[in-house]
Formats: sequence, structure tokens, C-alpha cells
Amino acid sequence: YQQDSGVVFVVTGAHYTAAAVQAARSVAQTNPWLKIGIFSDQDVTDPVFSFVGKIQGEDSRRKHEYVGLSPFLNTLYLDSDVRVVDDLSDLFRLLERYEMAGAHVRYRSKAKRLRKNKLDLPQSFPQINCGALLYKKCEAVDALFKLWNQIYVEGEFSRDQIPFREALWQSDVKFYVFGPEYNMRNIPFWPSKSPLPFILHINAFHSKSWLRRFANTGVIVTAVLFV
Repeated sequence: YQQDSGVVFVVTGAHYTAAAVQAARSVAQTNPWLKIGIFSDQDVTDPVFSFVGKIQGEDSRRKHEYVGLSPFLNTLYLDSDVRVVDDLSDLFRLLERYEMAGAHVRYRSKAKRLRKNKLDLPQSFPQINCGALLYKKCEAVDALFKLWNQIYVEGEFSRDQIPFREALWQSDVKFYVFGPEYNMRNIPFWPSKSPLPFILHINAFHSKSWLRRFANTGVIVTAVLFV
């Protein structure tokens, strides 16, 4: 699986493209065996990327259109507000048995997380956080991405998780839900029985406020790993 595996970012605008560069550098530092690609509407020349794809059009949210165009056989899609802080080789091993994997959203019992489109889906089948998706190239995954995009467009959505939930329910893809340590959405505190994070997925990493500058210093990552 390591021979053709990579991480892909899909971003628009100069701000989020710059955030993706920082996220990509954290991948390169912790997982030098992974290739890194980006789809952006900006000109990207940073050498951290082995693949650069151009996004056409003016819509700001394009993840659902481009994740299926990954140049890698095995792909981990990541949002731009992440920092990878540990080796991901064990995560990619899921693709030895499954075709796709992701983490449940936080606060999945809240009303906005239970919103439905056309299907009456059970609460026990919650949304998946589409900011960290692991998948392999195969027929079932291609079909899922096609249906996700179709539901997104037909429903005139501006967020991707409601249509993804509905597409996944109808899909034949072999899907696995991985632990929150691969999509850590808050700053955990130790000592604790919770596992250490592999991927921090925190809005501060692409916030336009002072908090982003604080986060990018590495103080958050250092505090998480060494407290």
C-alpha cells in the first residue's frame, strides 16, 4: 500500500491554499513515505506537493467534485485545518480490508447533524466528518463519489456532510469508522485514557484570527504530545 499512497487537499482561495501548504508540511515531516497532492484554483509551486491539479470555476466548496480525481491508488483526503502529528502507515492498512474509512462527526445527536434530505435515515447512522477520508480507487468508491456529487448538486447544498451521509447509506462501498485519534477535533488533555492523536483537525489552523498564528507556532501540538 505504501507504493502508491498519498494525501490530497482540495482548497480554493489564497487563504485556504496557504493553510493547506502548512498542513501538507506536517504530513511531509511525519510521513515522508507519503506523496502529497493538491487541487486549488491558485498557482501552487511549493515543492512539498508531488501533484498539483487546477480547480476551474468560482464555487468555494469543491471537495465533493475533486476527491475522486486523486492521482493516488490509496488516498487520505484532509481539510486544510489539520496537522498530522504521527505516522499514518497503520491507518492506511485499513485499505487492505476496506475500501473507505472515516470518523463520525462530533455532536452527532444535535438537530442540525440529523437533518435529512430525501431519505429517512436512522440516528444510529450519523454523519461522517468529510474532512478526513481514507479511500482506495475502486468501482464502489467511484460510484459513491458520483452519487455524493449528484445529491449535493440536486439538493443545492453548501455543506457536504448531509449529502455524503445519504450517498453512503445507498452505497455498496466497504466502509469502516476509524477512531477519533485520526480526526481529533479538540485539544485533549493528558494524563487520560484517551489515545494520543495522529491527526489534529482544529479550525484554528486556518482561522483568520490570532488563534491561527498561535496554533501555527506548534505550541498546541507540543502541549498535546508532551503534557
